Amino acid sequence: MLTRVLTLAVLVVSCTLTDACTCSLEHPQAHFCNSDFVIVGRVQKLFRGNDFYDAYKVKIRNVFKATPKATLALKSGRILTPSQESLCGITLQPRETYVITGRVMHLQAHVHLCGYINKWREVTPRQRKGFRLLYKQGCTCKVHMNRRSTKSPNTCVAGYDECYERHGVCLHDRSRRCRWTRAPALTRCLQKQHLNGTMT
Repeated sequence: MLTRVLTLAVLVVSCTLTDACTCSLEHPQAHFCNSDFVIVGRVQKLFRGNDFYDAYKVKIRNVFKATPKATLALKSGRILTPSQESLCGITLQPRETYVITGRVMHLQAHVHLCGYINKWREVTPRQRKGFRLLYKQGCTCKVHMNRRSTKSPNTCVAGYDECYERHGVCLHDRSRRCRWTRAPALTRCLQKQHLNGTMT
């Protein structure tokens, strides 16, 4: 308990000094693979906490991924988040449905700004297919948003490209190399991007 309090104290001090939450850019597939749970849920109510955390009551509609501990933690329908944005806390709108990735700590479901939280109606069809099935198949691959190239056969590189973020899924091909899978939406996005680039 003392360790947890000290850790929170250090976190508060460090975040106060920087006065902002900073997160590295990650692909939705990486968020899926690195999370304890991935759900689609409708926000019902916010409970303001007296401590470092607020809690959202969420009606869970779909569970795309959940470890055994996450399954237990999600039974309450309560999701904790830091009470301040400087501590990477998130703000969710009541009666809105979100796709949410998170971690489990002390048998409680936690979410923060560095996870993947997006309104379900704004998630692309390819991302929805990824969350439902394809991202799980690609968890043996590594996806990097912040690189331009790689020699690793187990890595797909997006190079800060929104097309890959919105429409890309990285899977092993027949030669066991990780590659972006072909998809009409991804092809259209890249072609449009290239066309816009040549016109400017």
